[in-house]
Amino acid sequence: MPDKAIEVARKRSRAQHAWVFSNEVQRVQGDPGPGDTVLVYERKRLLGSAVYNPFSLIRARLYSNADEELDEGFIRRRIEAALQFRRERLPGEEDFRLLYGESDGLPGLVVDKYGRHFVVQAYSVAMDQRLELVAAALRGVFDVQAVIEKDNFRLRDAEGLPRRESVLWGEPEPRITISESGVRYRVDITAGQKTGYYFDHRLTRRKAREAAAGRRSLDVFSYTGSFAINAALGGASWVLAVDASSAAAAIAGENAALNGVGERCRFEVGNAFNFLAELGRSGERFGLVCLDPPAFIKAQRERTGGLRGYRQVNALAMRLLEPGGIFFSSSCSHYLFWQEMLDMLVAAAGDAGRSFTILDRATQGPDHPVLLSMPESEYLRCFVLRVN
Repeated sequence: MPDKAIEVARKRSRAQHAWVFSNEVQRVQGDPGPGDTVLVYERKRLLGSAVYNPFSLIRARLYSNADEELDEGFIRRRIEAALQFRRERLPGEEDFRLLYGESDGLPGLVVDKYGRHFVVQAYSVAMDQRLELVAAALRGVFDVQAVIEKDNFRLRDAEGLPRRESVLWGEPEPRITISESGVRYRVDITAGQKTGYYFDHRLTRRKAREAAAGRRSLDVFSYTGSFAINAALGGASWVLAVDASSAAAAIAGENAALNGVGERCRFEVGNAFNFLAELGRSGERFGLVCLDPPAFIKAQRERTGGLRGYRQVNALAMRLLEPGGIFFSSSCSHYLFWQEMLDMLVAAAGDAGRSFTILDRATQGPDHPVLLSMPESEYLRCFVLRVN
C-alpha cells in the first residue's frame, strides 16, 4: 500500500457505492488527516481514490476509480464533463445545477450556475479545504463574474465544519435574472434560501404548466413562485400561492410580473397548514394544486414526526381539489422513499375522503443526476394524481 491508504471490506451490494463507512474500514496506513486523499483497496485490489475524514461516519468518499490527485486540473476536468452532460440533456439552458456532488465525481461539492454567477456549497472537509481550487477551476472553464460560497446549512455539521457565507471571487450582483424552460426568474443569490433557487423541480414545473389550462390553481410552499408562474403561463384561470417568507413572496410577485402573468397570480404570506385549513373552511376549490413542502424528514430520527406532517398537509390539500382536479404532491426528504410516500398518500387520501388515480411520477431534473450505485443521490419524488 502507498503512503496514505485504507483497506476496506464491503458487502457486494455496496461494491460501487461512493461512500465508505467507518465500520467498513479494516486498516489505515499513513495516518491521513481530515481532507487528505487516500487510495482505497479491497483484498489488495485498488478501488480508487477518495477523500478522507477520520472523524466522520462517512470515513471516505470515492472520487475516482484510479490513482488520481484531487488538484485544480482534476476539478476542472470534472467541471467540463459535467457541463457537457448538462448541455446534452438540457439543450438551450444556461442556468442549472452544474455540479451535484458524488454524481459528478466531486463528493461533497455542489455548484449552481446562474449565468456568470456560481454559488458553491461544500459538505465535505476535503472540498471545504479546496474551495479556492474550485473557484480557480470555474474561472478556467467559464467567463465568471462571481463565485459565492453559501455554506450555512446542516450537512456541514456532520463533517465538523463551521457554517459561513462569503464571496470567493469577483463582485456579485445582489439580484440576477435567470431562465428555465423559457420562464424568467429574479433570484437573490446572496440572501435567498439554499443557493437562491431550486433547479431540481424543472421537469415537474413543465408538467404542471401542461396540466394547468383553464384551471383555478393553488401553489403551496411557493417560495419564489415557480409553480404558480408555470401554471399561469400554462393557461390557469387564476393562481393563488402561499409561503411563510414575505421576502420570497415579494420576489414571486416580481417574477409573475416579469413573465406577464402578474394579474392572474396572488401571493400570500402565511403558515401553509393554517392557510390550507382556512381555505377548506371557506369552501374554496381548485382544479390544480401543487404541494412542495420543505424536507420534513432530515434524519432517520425525524421519520415519525415527518410522516405525520406530510400526511396532514397532503390531506388538507386533497380536500381542496374539485372533481377531476390534478394534484402534484412532492417530497424532497432523502429518507422518504417511493413506496413510503405512496403509503403516506394513500393514508392522506383516506383522511380527506377522496379517491385518486396516479397519472405520473417525477423526480429531479437531469442536472441532479442519480447514480445507479448510490440511491442517496435521488431525493426528489413527486406523484401526479387526479381526483376520481
